[in-house]
Amino acid sequence: MSQQNGSRIICKTFERLGVDCVFGVPGTQTIGIYEALRRSSLRTILATSELAAAFMANGYARASGRTGVLITIPGPGFAYTIAGLAEAFLDSVPLLHIVPRPASAAGGISAVHTIDQRAIAGPIVKSVYEVEQVAHLESVLADAYHMTLADEPGPVLVQVAGRVLSDLLPEGHGMTAGTAPADLRRTPLRVPEQVSDALQRIAASPRIVLYCGQGANDAAEAIRELAELLCTPVITTFSARGLLPEDHPLSIVFNSDRGSVKTLNRLFERSDLVLALGCKLSNEPASGLAMRIATEKLVRVDASQETKGSDYPATTGIRGTVEDFVSDILRQRDVLARRTVGWEPDEVQRWRHDIPAEAAAAIAGPRFPDVVPPTAAGFFAALREAMPREACLVTDSGRHQVLARVHFRALSPRGLIVPSGFQSMGFGLPAAIGAKLADPHRPVVALIGDGGFAMSAMELLSAVRHKIPLTVIVFNDGVLGQIRLEQINAYGIEYGTSLLNPDFEQFAAAVGVNYFRLGCDAVDILRRAIHSGGVSLVEVRLREAFSSHVRRAEALARKTGKRILGPELVRKLKLWLG
Repeated sequence: MSQQNGSRIICKTFERLGVDCVFGVPGTQTIGIYEALRRSSLRTILATSELAAAFMANGYARASGRTGVLITIPGPGFAYTIAGLAEAFLDSVPLLHIVPRPASAAGGISAVHTIDQRAIAGPIVKSVYEVEQVAHLESVLADAYHMTLADEPGPVLVQVAGRVLSDLLPEGHGMTAGTAPADLRRTPLRVPEQVSDALQRIAASPRIVLYCGQGANDAAEAIRELAELLCTPVITTFSARGLLPEDHPLSIVFNSDRGSVKTLNRLFERSDLVLALGCKLSNEPASGLAMRIATEKLVRVDASQETKGSDYPATTGIRGTVEDFVSDILRQRDVLARRTVGWEPDEVQRWRHDIPAEAAAAIAGPRFPDVVPPTAAGFFAALREAMPREACLVTDSGRHQVLARVHFRALSPRGLIVPSGFQSMGFGLPAAIGAKLADPHRPVVALIGDGGFAMSAMELLSAVRHKIPLTVIVFNDGVLGQIRLEQINAYGIEYGTSLLNPDFEQFAAAVGVNYFRLGCDAVDILRRAIHSGGVSLVEVRLREAFSSHVRRAEALARKTGKRILGPELVRKLKLWLG
């Protein structure tokens, strides 16, 4: 066998680790890697920018639980990925970024692309690895890949010295043969005494609530079995929507925005025990830390080391995988069978109604003139009917995401993917491409606003180029809707949020995708788009519910007028103006 150079070792190592595709944009420093990719079994996905490639890797990992792999050039290519790395870091998404190290300055002359990538990426990755010798490349890549999944998943950066990509592996340094080691994903420590303590607390608690996060996605079937065995309601964070199908009688849909948590807190107060499985319990999933869970009621299970600390201390904190913990509990059915169940079915149904209703009441929605009824609830009901149960909805950041979280029902694990902790606009379309690549047999729908479309629309070309079937729904209201609403609520007026949108039908024709305009037969149109077999763009035209905004603006004007002019002068002006 001929000697392997660094670029070939990268590809061979990924093949051994079970990687099936990589994302990126080739450049001068990575042409050797791309030549090796050409000769490998790996599928190479070309994005229109490294930013989009990073979001694709995010979507791939979020939809599958496997590590998304990203390869870029140093300098500008690396810099474009920062939002994607931050998204992965804050949402606990396994992502591996391979980048050549920039050339060092020499003789007082700055080299091209020279920035301190380690210092920039350090705060938003789990670890930065350096490869100085080709003989170390395989082991470092395997360790880095392992690191993306170990404990709490997250992004890892590997910087490779430029010469390593072309250097030949020295004689006597053969590559590891065979497949990836079975213990690649390390099982964190589990203390049997803690599991036993949790079991006894479960057995002694009539009213239990399961609160599940992304770390529980791989245990979906076991959690369903546990919930039905315990007759306990299940609530999830953004990242675990669909873990238990949201039409299941024990599933409670909760939108963790500020101001919509009072009813949930009453549920926690009513409960005897809260099992938090695979949750960060951080700011975004914990509704701005407005959730109230008494320490003595809380049992936490998470791969992270911080199971007892953070803003939600637990009396029992177990470091371990949710799959292992739930399996251990289910083995003790005889103990659980003697447990007294405290939740009445009618009471659970009231919580199932009241908690989502509180969130829906707090959200001002636009009008959907082509849907019956012409409301956000009407549109998402039509979308849900058109989508197969196993389909996945991926959103961008914006008002459409808020509406989706409130009104859409995810009916399968990983059935709703949203940017959570970092909330990058431009995320939705490329992340949907990654999600489709992660599971080609699963229908994937991207839902984005027209502001997000302006940032990511050219990724439609990526989908067409790589023949990736995908449905993209664009909300067309001509404004940055969420920011406009916040401006009106705060100041009574909008500014700097108006958009100039293209003719979406002509744009679709220009990039070679199917075009649909939502009409009164919304379910049929959406279903045809989803089952078209290619790339489809669906335009949904919205109208603002201006009356509510006008009322807010008028109220603000009256308040300001009375404060400045005084109530008596305001009264006289009103009489004079009729």
